[in-house]
Amino acid sequence: MRWYFAIDQAGAGGSIGEHAKLAVLSAAAIGGLEPVLLYYGKRTDFTAWMTAHGVEVIDTAPDFLPTIRAAEAAGTYRPFSIGHWLRIGIPRIEQGREFVLYTDCDVVFLRPVAWHLIRPDRLAAGPEFSPAGWGYFNAGVMVLNVPALRASYDAFEAHIRAAITNSGAITYDDQTALNDFYHDRWERLDPSCNWKPYWGYDRRAAILHFHGPKLNGLEAIAAGRWPRDTADNAFIANMLDACVDGYIAWCNVLGDALQAADLPTALRCHRLASSLVRYRPSIHGADRSFLGR
Repeated sequence: MRWYFAIDQAGAGGSIGEHAKLAVLSAAAIGGLEPVLLYYGKRTDFTAWMTAHGVEVIDTAPDFLPTIRAAEAAGTYRPFSIGHWLRIGIPRIEQGREFVLYTDCDVVFLRPVAWHLIRPDRLAAGPEFSPAGWGYFNAGVMVLNVPALRASYDAFEAHIRAAITNSGAITYDDQTALNDFYHDRWERLDPSCNWKPYWGYDRRAAILHFHGPKLNGLEAIAAGRWPRDTADNAFIANMLDACVDGYIAWCNVLGDALQAADLPTALRCHRLASSLVRYRPSIHGADRSFLGR
């Protein structure tokens, strides 16, 4: 299965770049995936590492980047990340495969999946916060029907341009755009293919998605260094508070799995698990209501 992931230069230099390397190492360990990185920015040591590890790196930019820049200049739009928007271009970039896999960078592949059996009419994706919440999909793992999405690409791009130009959409993002445009035209992907740590440990999980706090964020929360001064920061910390045992289990699983491929990160994961054992979330009053969404 051809596997796409995407990042920009700014993201590659931080924690998302670290997670992207873990994704590549874990994909190589399970086999069966052909990694392709969509990249926006100048080539760096990060892209050299990707190439050295067998990743095809494609320099690209969103077709609607001028619309983004014009709205930024007008003060009506603030993109979270250009890297996230790159996934929209996959139907234009991919020419040889009918179906491809896309994931965010912050995933770890745990076991093989029979991708050849997943053939959506347009796209298949898993739920956002609740394993049973099928009203809105998480775009962090998707199986894409390339010809079908290519056929609707022009209309989708027009939808995106209109939304970004709208002054009321200052934080409009790619996942919202995908859900808006394909809201009644997507199919369910087994949640095991987009498993979140705050759902707890499940040995059936095939792809673990660090949807919420990343490794560096978990370390900061466990050490009491994570600011809870904004609603977004408080929500990210609350994801850990809602299921500390799940994060402990998954950190130990990753530590064991990375022993051969990346010993420093393996040791880091085990240290993090030990820190989380000592972490006391109850003082913050964990709110688990988001798990019902």
